[in-house]
Amino acid sequence: MPPIIEVTDEVLKGLDQLKISYTRAARQNTFPRLKQDFVYIPSAKLHFAKQKILLEKDWHETHQTLGEEGLAMPTPSEFSQTLKYLRDNPNPENTELYNEIIQIRNPWRAIWIDAFFEKRKDGLYILTENETKAEMLDKNTLIKDERISLDSWLDNPTSQGLPRKDVARGNFYFWSPRENSVAGFGTVGDDAYLYCGRDPSVRYSGLGVHAVRRE
Repeated sequence: MPPIIEVTDEVLKGLDQLKISYTRAARQNTFPRLKQDFVYIPSAKLHFAKQKILLEKDWHETHQTLGEEGLAMPTPSEFSQTLKYLRDNPNPENTELYNEIIQIRNPWRAIWIDAFFEKRKDGLYILTENETKAEMLDKNTLIKDERISLDSWLDNPTSQGLPRKDVARGNFYFWSPRENSVAGFGTVGDDAYLYCGRDPSVRYSGLGVHAVRRE
């Protein structure tokens, strides 16, 4: 394993400009505890952690570890409300977190989202809260892969937080829900995406979670 080298934000910006790949080391065992570790999202009555943690854990392991710490994974609704709040309430802290999540740049980054999609006799269901809450997928949900507008999605999501059929087209990529798959958000290559067809067993060095604490 290569050594971990601590550098300043200015050095990282230089690496980005030179298109040199690197991996940002996460504080794996530093769970958010204090008020300053979170951003409060009023519409969701939710505290959203600033720091991404639990890299290289799969979707099920991430849920288990968060639960043991009294934390949770954000649902699509909570996640979309968080992005909208960060976008619409710009300050240095909110803007930095928003850009860390959505900006297309090195290194590759991805986040687990609390949504499991299951096919039942009467249709496709979305399971949240670690598969304990099941709802039929909102009939207004976009159910094909499409380039969409990130802002249009955030301004008018479905009741479950996913893009609507009438979402405006744009440069942001949406992979629609697949049976026995889970959701994630990330940036890779030249794309940012909301991916609802991810294998829950995958794990990567850049894949983690922003923990949430609900009121």
